[in-house]
Amino acid sequence: MRWQQRVRVATGLSCWQIVLHLLIVAGLVMGWMHGVLVHVGLGLCVGYGVTVLLMLALQRHHDPRWQDVADVLEELTTTWYFGAAMIVLWLLSRVLQNNFLLALAGLAILAGPAVFSLLVKERRRSPKSYKSH
Repeated sequence: MRWQQRVRVATGLSCWQIVLHLLIVAGLVMGWMHGVLVHVGLGLCVGYGVTVLLMLALQRHHDPRWQDVADVLEELTTTWYFGAAMIVLWLLSRVLQNNFLLALAGLAILAGPAVFSLLVKERRRSPKSYKSH
């Protein structure tokens, strides 16, 4: 087994995803050290949003090569989601001083996509009409 495959099995992430995570952490640390953490956080959230929009646009593309790019972007956004959610909550905490509203926002951000995905899958599974013979 190649070393990249061993890393993938051990961590669940590919090598390029690990390097990307390390770059993001380095960017956050540098932003914190230079007092521009809010700007770095906003930049990372915008980058995440652009990645999601690109993924959604390319998933419907007719060319299989672009669909492969969309698959890579989907894997990337799935990996990034929790970190992006934490950055958004931190940025919200800079504006909102109400812990109850922050807790509701956190619940919506973290659980919302999972609940939405389950509802969409359930809607697809349920038959449109029942016909008895």
